[in-house]
Amino acid sequence: MKEKTLLKIALICSLLGLLTLYLTSNNIEIKEKNIEKITLENKDEFVKLKGIVSNVIDTEKVTIMEITQPQQITVVLFKNENKTIPIQQGNEVEIIGKVDEYEGRMEIIADRLRVVG
Repeated sequence: MKEKTLLKIALICSLLGLLTLYLTSNNIEIKEKNIEKITLENKDEFVKLKGIVSNVIDTEKVTIMEITQPQQITVVLFKNENKTIPIQQGNEVEIIGKVDEYEGRMEIIADRLRVVG
């Protein structure tokens, strides 16, 4: 085959692949869960939850907070150099993160955090 033909085929396949990825990414949604429904079976899954911050420990590289819904779970947020979100006790937050286990207790390793109230 000629190089021009191969280049055209590669370009068309790339564009079709990007279009497919774009369309499927719009349909991917993380469903909101209650803390009481998060178990060991959910380990390594991404979850979305809302709750009230009941305790905050803020260090240089990580923020550890307790989120209450009325149940309680620990959320760990690793800080980026560019992003700092002021989180205070009593804030209502929405968290998207990965379920993990630490010392026999379930916790969320936050990927995204947003203060909603």
